[in-house]
Amino acid sequence: MKKPKAPRLVTVAIFTTITIIFWVFFSLYGIFTSKAPVEVDPKLLEPLDPSLDINALTQLEGRVFFEEGDFASPTLIIQPVVTPPPEQPPSETVATESAEELLSE
Repeated sequence: MKKPKAPRLVTVAIFTTITIIFWVFFSLYGIFTSKAPVEVDPKLLEPLDPSLDINALTQLEGRVFFEEGDFASPTLIIQPVVTPPPEQPPSETVATESAEELLSE
């Protein structure tokens, strides 16, 4: 007995599916293994100016400089505040009927 052949369209569909799966796999592999491009701030890439800025130097001279012992560090002393307990007025106790029976016996 001769085995029936698969239709040509089914064969093409299977090979197309396999090709798409491999294509996606290798594309993702390429994305995950490639290095990301390094982004550098354009301000860092600008060339430096070799001339001295005299204005900035004079501003530095005019600033106040403190030595380590010139100022005292603030010391905070935290003291607890004592609050008096709240005063409660003496409460009057009223005896109930069952308590009165016990007292009378």
